[in-house]
Amino acid sequence: MVIEGHGEPIWDQVMAKAGVPGDSFLSMRSYDDEITYRLAVASSDVLGIDVDTALHAFGQHWVNHTLARDYDALVRSTGSTMLEFLGNLNALHDRISTTFLDYQPPEFRVSELENNRMDVEYISHRKGLKSFVSGLLVALSDRFGEPMTIQEVEDLVVSDGTHTRFKLLMDG
Repeated sequence: MVIEGHGEPIWDQVMAKAGVPGDSFLSMRSYDDEITYRLAVASSDVLGIDVDTALHAFGQHWVNHTLARDYDALVRSTGSTMLEFLGNLNALHDRISTTFLDYQPPEFRVSELENNRMDVEYISHRKGLKSFVSGLLVALSDRFGEPMTIQEVEDLVVSDGTHTRFKLLMDG
């Protein structure tokens, strides 16, 4: 996202600020969350935005570029509407977890409510990524041509990790 939006020299600044070597990334493996967080903080510093804004933008970029480029056929087979796709997201994660080393996917619980409302619960062993998930949701609504607004983000109590409920109003 940083390279596409701001160029290689800015990405080099982010990597240096985060203390992450440029050859650290191989495809098809998961990375330590500490690297993710250091890159998010460094990106926000270098780009002059807050960390939540950086994570939200990265979530949107991930759907619009990585998902579209690397997983398009898989996504199309997972659902033709946002509700259907989100409802099948756990099964999709199960399918791709065999291709990633040390991958612990999040869990999503989706409830379609009355009056064009939808609740999406995000449950993960990881912390600090709810802004990333909100970016994913915004970009998925665009991908499926189903405009929506995140009306409320509610953090639910858990002993470890994250459990967040996103209350969505489907505008379309």
